[in-house]
Amino acid sequence: MKYLSLYRLLIKMMPAPHREYQLLLGESNDGLARRFVDIFRTHRCRGAALGIFGTGGLHTHLVYGDARRMTPVAGDTVFRTASVSKLVTSALVMKLHEAGKIGLDDDLDRVLPYSLRHPAAPESPITLRLLLTHTAGIRDGRAYAAALGLDIPAEKLLKEDSHTGHKPGGGCEYSNFGVGLVACALEASLGLAYEDLAQEWLFRPLGMKASFYPHRIKGTMADARRVFPPQAKPAFDGNTKQHTVKVGWDRPDPQTHYSLSQGNCCMDTESAARLGRALLQPGFLSMQSLEAMRAPMASPIGRDPALSQGIGTFLLNDPGVCRHTLFGHQGIAYGAVHMIFMEPKTGEGLVSFTSGASVARQYIMADINRDLIAAWQEKT
Repeated sequence: MKYLSLYRLLIKMMPAPHREYQLLLGESNDGLARRFVDIFRTHRCRGAALGIFGTGGLHTHLVYGDARRMTPVAGDTVFRTASVSKLVTSALVMKLHEAGKIGLDDDLDRVLPYSLRHPAAPESPITLRLLLTHTAGIRDGRAYAAALGLDIPAEKLLKEDSHTGHKPGGGCEYSNFGVGLVACALEASLGLAYEDLAQEWLFRPLGMKASFYPHRIKGTMADARRVFPPQAKPAFDGNTKQHTVKVGWDRPDPQTHYSLSQGNCCMDTESAARLGRALLQPGFLSMQSLEAMRAPMASPIGRDPALSQGIGTFLLNDPGVCRHTLFGHQGIAYGAVHMIFMEPKTGEGLVSFTSGASVARQYIMADINRDLIAAWQEKT
């Protein structure tokens, strides 16, 4: 707690940036847009794109600050959305499930070339539902952290420190590795690259400008830069990533493709609104699938009293910021802070992507995201 207070104090001591903003859609919401801009400045945001959408699509669209040094955020700027990717992955899984391609409760050991089973519960099958609700007994151990970017086989990581102290179904421990294994399982089951599955079953049907590989993105991809401590170079260099083609990206590889589905999805604001619209009402997915995604299945162990876990979703029930339960996901990586949250009762949703902002948070939800949600909810 003392480190949180110190971080917030240091952020406040930094000069508040006076960056330009533009309201691309929603002239009637200019007052609300100015509140959002004040929040971005308060949290020392470098650049951002924010949208409010309903069942009819995006109706308010604000851009603020810089995507890269000397390059302002534009309406079509693409962001690496970090853990918002888990929401994308869950939508893809539910679509494939509806099409009869996969089962949420199928034993994944039947398709993978290695076992996901917990060493303390070798008789318990690991399923997509368990992976997407962080209840599979898989965690982000030291071996996983050290393996990022090195293509260490998943089979090797699972034999090291990648299992929790509790058995599958006995607790909820947030795991990037666990959700990353969803891509591996889909590739092993369907024989196609995860990127191809996402394009065929999700991105193209919804008209989304999105990919799990930056080199496939056209136009400007935003950097991500930590605001404190200040950085001379971005922690995520959008231009470099766009010009780096990963070998084997277009072929299924269930051993090494665990760094996609948990955090590597890239998209712009309009695409996020298209995804959110599809998750607000039945049509692309059935009501049964939407209700399954919105149903509380677990609570992150000691992490956040206002959050519960659905299938690839966070369920936010915090009277301090929202009137009704919201569902969606947050993403924080390389100094960037992102989110998509939706309110089924009003049929509206909020998306916010940044190129860097204060990452202060008491529990899981970032301060900047709580403030943006509160401003949106007060308006709606």
